[in-house]
Amino acid sequence: MTSIEKERERLRLKLAELDQIYSLSLELLKKSQDPDELLDALLDEYIRRFSEIPGMNFSENLNEFQDDERREKAQALILFAQQAALLKENADYQAKLKEQNRKLANLTRKLKKTNEELQRLNSHYLNMLSFVSHELRSPLISVLGFAELLEEGLLGDLNAEQRNSIQIIIRVTRNLIDMIRNYLDLAKIENGELRIHWQQIEVYHEILLPVIKELEGHLMAKEMKIVPDPESRVQHVLLQADPALLRIVFVNLFGNAIKYGKARTEIQYRIEDHGDRFLFSIKNCGKGVPKEKLDTIFEKFSQTAQYNPDVPRGTGLGLFNTKCIVEAHGGNIWAESEFGEWFRVNLTLPKEPKRKKRAVTMEKTVTPSIPPGKVARPATKSMAEEKMEKSEGVH
Repeated sequence: MTSIEKERERLRLKLAELDQIYSLSLELLKKSQDPDELLDALLDEYIRRFSEIPGMNFSENLNEFQDDERREKAQALILFAQQAALLKENADYQAKLKEQNRKLANLTRKLKKTNEELQRLNSHYLNMLSFVSHELRSPLISVLGFAELLEEGLLGDLNAEQRNSIQIIIRVTRNLIDMIRNYLDLAKIENGELRIHWQQIEVYHEILLPVIKELEGHLMAKEMKIVPDPESRVQHVLLQADPALLRIVFVNLFGNAIKYGKARTEIQYRIEDHGDRFLFSIKNCGKGVPKEKLDTIFEKFSQTAQYNPDVPRGTGLGLFNTKCIVEAHGGNIWAESEFGEWFRVNLTLPKEPKRKKRAVTMEKTVTPSIPPGKVARPATKSMAEEKMEKSEGVH
């Protein structure tokens, strides 16, 4: 027999043996419903067939066997056995993975249930907070009204000691009313109840001037004034927004400027038209906030701004609520400060928000960039302008 004929015979035997094992595997597959049982059956069958080869020593080199049929049978069985062993190993791994997934699914269900319970408790807490705050607000407003009447002398003359006591009552009552207002706003935000009623408004005349007028009592108490920045020329501020929510924003910002500003100083506000949006800046002279703390002042319950022991402690919610409202309008807000000298809050509001939300949430929104080259910059740029340029990629 020539070498070609021998090789042909060897290949015939290999194919015949592989075909026989393949057919056997298919039969086992049809009979088995469990993959693990199938793999075990395959391995058992291979072991049984190995044992049928008389005088087979697998420690020897199979290529040295003279009997081609025995050699090809053994090689085919070894090949299939190796594949079966790999399948078995993979099946074991999949079984472990399935068990881990089952445990993870159980933990996920428990976590979801716990989270739902926390949300339920938080909802009850916010509802209770809203109810209590609302019930406290009305009598406090009455107390404040009568105290202001006493201070103005409309209910009789007061001596110096009585006037001083009334002024303390007014200051503390105003602080409590502000705290209650912030808690009510927070409860509405977290419950998704602070709805946005979009309409076209003229911010300067409909919001800014009325808010400044409303805060006259606070300003007089500290002998302060709110004045426009000398470089601010914009007075026609027309945009799409919710007037009630913007009122909350500017009451919080101007209120903070009064609260933390030095007595007998000016609070400056500035408005710039940046094409598709307006930039508002409110600056007060006071102790301000260290630069490393500026990013934390908009966090919930943040007390970063409390560096003046003479200022009543607030809720740490005013700027947080303000940030939520501004971002819900598609705007952005940030702060700057020279500690010991001044503090400024800057915010942008788009004229035509591209994504109109229905409620104020704590979700971060993306502020559209201000097109470069549309604004005439003064020779000296403010920190607010520099920050805006960095965010827009303008150099």
